[in-house]
Amino acid sequence: MEVADTGERILLEKETPMMIARHSCAYNFAKDWVSGKSVLDVGSGEGYGSYYLAGFAKEVTGIDYDEKIIYFAREKYQRQNLRYLDLNAERLDSLKDKFDVICSFQCIEHIPDVNKFLKNISGLLKESGIFICSTPNRLDASPGREAPLNKFHLREYLLDEYRDLLKEFFSSVELVGVKRSRRLNFYRRFKKIGFFNFLPKELDPVKRFYGRIDCGDFIITKENLKTH
Repeated sequence: MEVADTGERILLEKETPMMIARHSCAYNFAKDWVSGKSVLDVGSGEGYGSYYLAGFAKEVTGIDYDEKIIYFAREKYQRQNLRYLDLNAERLDSLKDKFDVICSFQCIEHIPDVNKFLKNISGLLKESGIFICSTPNRLDASPGREAPLNKFHLREYLLDEYRDLLKEFFSSVELVGVKRSRRLNFYRRFKKIGFFNFLPKELDPVKRFYGRIDCGDFIITKENLKTH
């Protein structure tokens, strides 16, 4: 089945290694929290992240509003403890089960009624459950602007805005950020300069680096989160 690349979500076969690595960092972080747990992945897209978490969790449910992408996920990513549901994130209150861990990565910025969304998330968590949610830092995603550059994003947040929003619905909030490693920043500067553009692709160290970039080229940290 072919899925249209609209730019709204990550499709592994059509994205750059850089984009895949950056988005995969959230799932890589979440894996340490899901061992033996029941997990809900809200905005699961093509399903690669739900599939990854199901390798560690007791059971995983991935949901997305797009019926075609759910069909694609069911065909491509299969595990005994993994299921996908065609469900809009604004209708989470229709779910009957409660979960140990709820994940939602690069999704909240797409949702019109964020308060309803977070209230529903809170209601679906077990008593000791945790919610792991990622969203772009506005300083990085849309520098110098209040309106998002990405046409699919309804709102992007600054650090304090995001923390205050989450505190309305959860008793304990801890923020970390995905930031570029020193090595990535090093090659990023050379890419901007175009220093090696005269070289053939196979000899260009910048192109070689970007061709094999992975989660190891990002760091997850609590430091300097107000900067991009």
